Amino acid sequence: MSETTQEKRDKIALRIGWTPRRVLGYEDGRYYQLSGNDIPWCLEVEMDEYSKGFRTGYYAHACSRSASAIQETPERKSAEIILLPTG
Repeated sequence: MSETTQEKRDKIALRIGWTPRRVLGYEDGRYYQLSGNDIPWCLEVEMDEYSKGFRTGYYAHACSRSASAIQETPERKSAEIILLPTG
């Protein structure tokens, strides 16, 4: 019998020490960012578990995309990466 999405989410939450609600928010945040949608203002300010997870998924993915877009140029010979705030 295969696991349901909820069971997988519960296992992830248990493994990393988050609540299942926060993991759900993280998944939704990643989806929003990949879809090119702006973060809803209410999730920007709320402090519940879902909103915290949403922001983590949204901004963590945005930062990783920005960092991977940085390419080494002749002026930048080192592997130094500077992450600047987006938005």
